[in-house]
Amino acid sequence: MGTLTLLRHAMYGTMISMIASVGFAASAANSHRTDGGWLRQTLVAREAALSRAYNTCNLHALRASLFAGTAIITPDGQRIDPVIDARDRICARLDRQLIPGSVSVRALGDDSALVTGMQRFCGVKARPCAVQGSKFVHLWTLDHGHWRIGWMRRYVGQN
Repeated sequence: MGTLTLLRHAMYGTMISMIASVGFAASAANSHRTDGGWLRQTLVAREAALSRAYNTCNLHALRASLFAGTAIITPDGQRIDPVIDARDRICARLDRQLIPGSVSVRALGDDSALVTGMQRFCGVKARPCAVQGSKFVHLWTLDHGHWRIGWMRRYVGQN
């Protein structure tokens, strides 16, 4: 009987320890996700990676940054596939540039955020770039540990 009681206490102690460690990890993860600085840094980095995908014509990286069916919605309401647009109009012709200081990130719950800013698509050899640019809005969502865009809108002047 003494051995069973000892095993039972050891088992309860182990379960309580596991539950406490899971609870601690979950609260740390939630505070990490809702930290505005971390979210801004992460999504600005994702926008920079999106620019690299456009600028190097890495269509696989571009597609991996998007949920299936994501389209750019233009000011006139057209829906354009971003990968086809990159392939047909941007690759080896234009570079995507984020206008410094224009990017803003707003959390939407724990796993989504709206990223707004100004971008311009400049000729590959155009230095300095004289294109005015356009406002964009991207809805980024955390999906199984990867940030992906589910909605894109371009507001002013299509480049």
